[in-house]
Amino acid sequence: MKTIQGIPRQQMQFTSLEDLVTADNAVRIVDTFVEKLDPIAIGLPQIGIRQYDAKQQQSKTNPGGAPRFDDKLLLKLYLYGYLNKIRSSRKLQQECYRNVELRWLMQELVPNYHTIADFRKIHSDALKNLFKLYVHFLDELNLLGKKTLAVDGSKFRAVNSRKNNYNQKKIGKHQAMIAEKAENYLKELDELDSSDSYRNETDDNGPSYRKEEVEAALQRLMERKIKYDDLQQQLDNTEEKQISTSDSESRALIINKNIVEVSYNTQSAVDAKHHLFVHAEATNTNDGKALHRATLQAKENMNLTKEDSLDVLSDKGYHTGAQLQQCHDDNIETYVAFKEQPSVKHLQKEFLSTQFVYNKQEDTYTCPAGQTLTTLNTWHFKKGDAGETSYRFKTYRTPACKTCSLKKHCTRLNKRIIHRSEYQDAVDRNNENIRQNPDYYKRRQSICEHAFGTIKRQWGYTYTLMKGLQKVNGEMNLIMLVYNIKRTLSLLGFTKMLQALQNWKPDYSKMLCQFISNQMRRYWGQLVELFFLTANPSFNIKIGIKALPMKQEEFYNR
Repeated sequence: MKTIQGIPRQQMQFTSLEDLVTADNAVRIVDTFVEKLDPIAIGLPQIGIRQYDAKQQQSKTNPGGAPRFDDKLLLKLYLYGYLNKIRSSRKLQQECYRNVELRWLMQELVPNYHTIADFRKIHSDALKNLFKLYVHFLDELNLLGKKTLAVDGSKFRAVNSRKNNYNQKKIGKHQAMIAEKAENYLKELDELDSSDSYRNETDDNGPSYRKEEVEAALQRLMERKIKYDDLQQQLDNTEEKQISTSDSESRALIINKNIVEVSYNTQSAVDAKHHLFVHAEATNTNDGKALHRATLQAKENMNLTKEDSLDVLSDKGYHTGAQLQQCHDDNIETYVAFKEQPSVKHLQKEFLSTQFVYNKQEDTYTCPAGQTLTTLNTWHFKKGDAGETSYRFKTYRTPACKTCSLKKHCTRLNKRIIHRSEYQDAVDRNNENIRQNPDYYKRRQSICEHAFGTIKRQWGYTYTLMKGLQKVNGEMNLIMLVYNIKRTLSLLGFTKMLQALQNWKPDYSKMLCQFISNQMRRYWGQLVELFFLTANPSFNIKIGIKALPMKQEEFYNR
């Protein structure tokens, strides 16, 4: 039976790279998109400009020096890589040799993996600006509903193992174990010193050899003790409750129930119309205090003002009174899941605090027995885990409890006391929204979980390759940007998207304002650190600053 034969490998062909890439290949979308950008406007040279200027100056003074690669070229490489599940700088370098699409995109240029990796580390702010700029592009195409958002957080593992993450309990456990072992070794040395056999034995298997082993083990314990003493000192000099030694800004966060991973929590806002990201920011805390900031940033990215109304859907991890109140003040209606009040062992269901009716005009509560609970209008402070003031609350009570026949069903104290938070109105408003619109809230999972499922399950992006919040932020924005590009391509098709990009006129005015604001904020922070370090040399020890981001002379020049 005949078989299909290929052409001889020695056969010469006259062709070009253009002929090897089909007309509807997605790599052309990447090329068109990046070619439309002004690298300076999105802030590409903002951090790496000193290194680039040094290379350019070297090439002027030394003609034999190698010039640098174009920023656009490296940006194209990363967009293509993340679109095709290739994130490693070494693998990207390999693909530049053997991947026909990348050879076309890179015009046969092959950057070194160090150059590729440095671009991602240096230009984290530019990647964030690029994500926001693409959200504006989506807005121009009317792909954003701008009515309903789903805000959710997703954990991405950090470049830091659980073994290299320490809290007070873990450090204390190791210190106690070291102390116990050291005491045992010292006792054994005393016994060896006092034994008659030790003075008489001279062979290798006798007490003399054992003593050397114990002394070596004791020396290793002392080295470990120094390590944990240093960690304890670092923990005492900061307000943080844990220390990560590989990536100092990563934190041990709860992934699911009792599962804990050292990771970053990426807060994202997804528009409900086509499930497109409109905000992404990496944090190292849980969701409790992230709702207002995430929603407000999403409104800015979608060109919405404070007067524009917006609905936000979130899970119960975001149910915090202060956050709900701040959202309401900025014209954001919240639909955040809440926990039903748990049952109390010695209370019947009819006497839970939720069964007490609040009278807003008179600022009183009415209990199930019909008695009125009043307040002295004294604000009390609820303290958080770190000792900070979490919120204020007032207490309500009535003297009728002393003679009430239902008291034994209501409380074991002398009087039943009801606490009312200063944010209770916002909490009640949110809870009522959920009760009246259960189907509306159920849309949350189909909006944000769809996007995270694609990124983490289908693409395998469950971890970050960067260290530090700023760099991780850049990579997370790059991942969300690539998701939006791929999603837009599915919605519009190749031809319409290519035409839209060709006709697009990017508006960098907002990018420029944000870029200047970020630079001023960064320099102001450096100025404050410089002032305190100059006035008080011990300040760096108290706040745990290892070193200034730049030398004093360089800061003054800038």
